[in-house]
This record gives sequence, C-alpha cells and structure tokens, in this order.
Amino acid sequence: MLRLSLVAMSEMSFGLRLKVLVRGEKALADIPDGILPPARAKAYDPLQLSTVFRGVQVLQTAITGLPIHEVRGGLNLDTVSAIVAQPDVNRSRRDFISDLVASMVLDGNAFIRVTRFGGDPVTCEVLPPTLVTVSDDGNDPAAPKLRYSYLGHDYSSEQIIHCKFLNVPGRLRGLGPISAAREEVEGAQMARDYKAHFYTDSSNTKGYLKTDKKITPLSAQAAKDAWNNKESGKAGEIKVVGEDLTYVPLDMKPADLQFLETQKFDTTQIARLLGIPASIMLAAVDGSNLTYSNIEQSWIEFADYTLAAYTGEIEEALTSLLPRGRSVKFDWDTSRRTDMSDRFAAYQTAITSGWLDPDEVRQREGLAPMSEAQKQNLKPKEAINGDS
Repeated sequence: MLRLSLVAMSEMSFGLRLKVLVRGEKALADIPDGILPPARAKAYDPLQLSTVFRGVQVLQTAITGLPIHEVRGGLNLDTVSAIVAQPDVNRSRRDFISDLVASMVLDGNAFIRVTRFGGDPVTCEVLPPTLVTVSDDGNDPAAPKLRYSYLGHDYSSEQIIHCKFLNVPGRLRGLGPISAAREEVEGAQMARDYKAHFYTDSSNTKGYLKTDKKITPLSAQAAKDAWNNKESGKAGEIKVVGEDLTYVPLDMKPADLQFLETQKFDTTQIARLLGIPASIMLAAVDGSNLTYSNIEQSWIEFADYTLAAYTGEIEEALTSLLPRGRSVKFDWDTSRRTDMSDRFAAYQTAITSGWLDPDEVRQREGLAPMSEAQKQNLKPKEAINGDS
C-alpha cells in the first residue's frame, strides 16, 4: 500500500505517477535527485506552544489596554482623530492593535495598508506578514526604494506602513523574538511532543517478566505473547503469569525523566526571549524571592524595555496618518499604577505643591470634574497640610 501523499503525487509528471502506481514505493529508489519533489515540511505554528501563546496574549493585553492620546504642541488634546479612534473602519481599534502586536512578535514585521481619499487616510488594514514580500528596486541599501507585494498586487512605501520589531541595516524585513529564535521554540515543541507520546509509545519498555530459572527462547516468547495478548481481557483486569515468573514494572516518574525541569527551563527561556517577567508568565524561578517591591520594579522594566519596543512602532505608524504637528502617544501611567494608598499620597503631594489641581487628579482617575457643591466642601491647602 502506497504511503506517498496525494500532494506529492500531484506534483509529479504523468509518467512518474504511472511508474509509482505500477511498481509502488520501490520505484522511488531509482529516481534521480531533483526529479522527485521535496517533502513538504510540517507547518510551523509557535502558538501551539502554551508558553508562546501565553506570551503573545500578555503582550496584546498589556498594549491594547493602554489609553491613546493625540498630542499637539506637547499638550494632550481632549479628543482624538477618527483615524486614531478606529484605524480600520471594519474592526475595533483593540483588534487592530492586537494584530500589529502579534505580527511583530511572531514575524518581526507588521504591514498596514492605507486607503486614502483626496490624500487623507480613511481606513487601514493589517496584512498577514507571511503573505507580504518586500523588494528593493534601488541599488543603494542605505536608501532603498521599497516595493511591497501582496496577493499579486504591488504597493509603494506610501501605501504600506512597515513596522519592524528589530531593525537591522541591510535587511528589508525586521526580526522578531520568535522568528529569530525559531530553533529554541521548535526545541521546546519537540520536548513537549516527546513528553506527550512517552507513555503511549510502544518502544518504551513498561516492565519485564523475570525468572530465576533457565528459560528457552520459545518459552520466553510464549510468556511474552500471553502477557501482551489484547484479547485476554479488558483493560484493568488482573493478569496471571506462569510459574516462577515475576512481573517487574519500570515506573518512571516525571521528575526522574526531567520532564518538569525541561518544561520549566523552556518556559523561562521563552519568557526571557519575549522580555516578559517570569511572574507575569506564571513561571517560578529557582532562587528568586518575589516581594511587592521587586515585582513592581519588574513591571516597570517590562514597560520600559519590552512594551516600548512595540508601542514605539505603533505610535509612529499612527502619527504618520495625522496632519503635521500632531502625534500619537500611549499613556503609560495606567501600566505603572501603584497601589491605591501610594497613589493617593502622591496626588496629595501634587495638589499641595500646586502643580496639579483636584480636577486634574479626578481626570487621571476617570472621574468628572467637581461640582460647585463639591468645591465648596473641599478642604483648603492648610487643612490638607495639617496646619489648621
């Protein structure tokens, strides 16, 4: 029976297919190199690894939850433009930003197709990065003339916004954490698959029959066949061994096989690769002493050195859609919020120092400005300082 896939058969010529059908797989032995189509590689999907899935989900949640401000002259505007509020008219801004983050994490590149009307952008779509080809029509790598191809259509650099996670001079495409360390991620996937199939793999010995007496090969085979006879009873039933035979199970715990250590190492390695603190990835690190202060510090470093790499590209992409003089920035205060008591103490210091007023504090907390009655009941600065 032929085990050759239908896909490989379809790529052969008619004569070659007829030869294989007549002679079977033996016909493949005398086929010259270069004639037989190469076997198709197994689809590589890093999201099938739970640690990668969790990491992408953490990055998407952290970035899509940040408020976005439109800035002009260094001051935040009260409202944002329609193209910033909803870049893709057919989707929410949260989904739009999530696609950008996932594209940069998994591929290192995010491509935004801009549709304009009268010169002004009206909508944007995030393209699948694996379907976009980047070409240089120029002769100088320092000043490339980029052309983007997507599903048979060519686009100029004015029609496509190209966001790169890691930009390397001379490379037309950026590098992402998962694509740059593909071998490490595939190694973690192979370790996971090996662990999943270990207990069902027939090549792994589960036990053996032992006797102190001499036994002939025929008797040994008969005892083995009797033990492995699938028709001898249902699963879980008691089996009987012959005289002077003892069954010795080979119980191997996951800790003995180092499954747990391998899984812990892979989780820590991928978390380091993605730049996500182990506490956020729900991974324990040996020898670490997690306290409130160092967890808070790890969150700040996470925002400064990981999230900023993605938000910086998104801010520049959205800024390019606005009129000159305006820019887009994410509000980082929400990702670095301390506990309530420390936050209120900081607000009190800001109010008494005079560089924030109560309404500005309420705006930061998502509250409406104070009413006249509330202002009448507001304590004066002297009372807040404890002087009266």
